[in-house]
Amino acid sequence: MKKSHFIAIFLVGLLMLVWGGTALAGPKVSIVQGDEKILKDSVILPDGFAGFLPKKPEGGRTGLYWTLEYTPESIAHVEKMVRKAVDLAGGWPVKNGDTVFIKFNANNDQWYLLSTGHGNAADFACTNTDGRIARAVALLCKESGAKKIIIGEAAGIANTLYQMKVWGAELAVKDAGAELVDLDRVPYTWVKAPHALAAKEYAIANVVLDADVVISVAPLKTHGFAGTTAALKNVGIGVPPNQVYGAPKIGLRHDVLAKTIADVCEIVDIDYNIVGGIYGGGGNGPTMCDAIYHGIIIAGADPVAVDYVGTACMGFAPARYGYIRVADEIGLGTYKGITVAGKSIPEVMKEYKPLPGHGPAAFGEVWGW
Repeated sequence: MKKSHFIAIFLVGLLMLVWGGTALAGPKVSIVQGDEKILKDSVILPDGFAGFLPKKPEGGRTGLYWTLEYTPESIAHVEKMVRKAVDLAGGWPVKNGDTVFIKFNANNDQWYLLSTGHGNAADFACTNTDGRIARAVALLCKESGAKKIIIGEAAGIANTLYQMKVWGAELAVKDAGAELVDLDRVPYTWVKAPHALAAKEYAIANVVLDADVVISVAPLKTHGFAGTTAALKNVGIGVPPNQVYGAPKIGLRHDVLAKTIADVCEIVDIDYNIVGGIYGGGGNGPTMCDAIYHGIIIAGADPVAVDYVGTACMGFAPARYGYIRVADEIGLGTYKGITVAGKSIPEVMKEYKPLPGHGPAAFGEVWGW
């Protein structure tokens, strides 16, 4: 480990230890670590050449597309982890009669991963939202009395509905009655951004705007522009539709990406955040991540605090990342006075592989790569 990187990790850990004893009325974020014996190697690629030929259907034409498979034991275990994380963090927002929008990250398709040398189960698992986590969140929504549960995405380099199915979002359809929605194929509205940091207005799908509760269910990985991906980036770049901004979201202002993320998240107003790091993604994220087994789930109502904790768990210094700082500055949340429940950051911290070449740091207002 490089000396400078070790020092950064040590300082972050020290800060969190201090916060643990002196936190006032700041946000609460939970970290739950699962059983490695159950979770590691629990993602299975289907049968066939390189995992890409579908299994022969037993009848008719059902099942001709393939999906990632998760061991049944791990599906149940992840559900317990999510329930514990929400219980520890508190602030669960879903009430009887609510319409809930769950933001799923499904930007990558399997062919892209295979062609870039990332066609193994671990790299697949770290790249997009874990379907097991989306299932567990949808079940909590159903149990809280939600009248409608929508899981949506506007994938920049993939077929949205198909990719959500590939990564297991259909578990939430089957077990919780959720509906999958492609944000590129539904009506949208132009909404003025309150702070207008990067643009005056943004196109946002009506199903997002009309939801009573918005929950960001994100992977934990590196990102070449923003630095890291977690709850805020999942919404800030993932929600605006390609039908307006082009694929992959080229029309969004990536030259001031931290401000773009803040603008969109201020409009959408995220109510809860679940970040999955069963397998985290390091290296050349967000599309060519190298997996690292981490076995954690992070939860909380404050997206800034959740992303701060998530970035620290990756071994990075969160205050260096522009999208976290800007979101804090305009009041989308705060990383000051965080109380961490469950596992502490030093207990679970792993050193993720940094971005190669450090990416265009100025775009994301990232300091000190």
